[in-house]
Amino acid sequence: MNGYCLFEAGKEKDLIKDNTHIVRIDGREIVTVDEFIHEIAKQLDFPDYYSSSLDSLEELLNDLSWLNESQFAIIVRNYSFFLCEEKDPARKTNLMNLLNDVAEQWDNVPNYPGEEDFRNKAVFNIYIEKAPATVSELEKLNISYHEAK
Repeated sequence: MNGYCLFEAGKEKDLIKDNTHIVRIDGREIVTVDEFIHEIAKQLDFPDYYSSSLDSLEELLNDLSWLNESQFAIIVRNYSFFLCEEKDPARKTNLMNLLNDVAEQWDNVPNYPGEEDFRNKAVFNIYIEKAPATVSELEKLNISYHEAK
């Protein structure tokens, strides 16, 4: 099952599986949506036509065909600081929902007729270091999550 998953601090190495492309985000360093968009584009080596918008981010996260791995993970540490300087709270909400939607779309390929011809199901998870603020924010956004084992 793809989506959000909470992990205990110090247990990040237990999340890593073979053939997984990992994006590591430190919430202390990524404090705006624009910084997140730039960092994820860099770590996933987005193509030149990427436009640094949420729409373009969603499009490319639903592709990832230029990468060799078949599993993808975004690991966010220090979540209480993550996007804390974003001036528009709706942008953070939109980003969090976008990541949830992308995970669900990878889990449910094909999402429309013919998609199975160019895209297979893939593992796409967003791992967030567990903290009280994390749980309350995900619940406030109505985003379901599970706990890493």
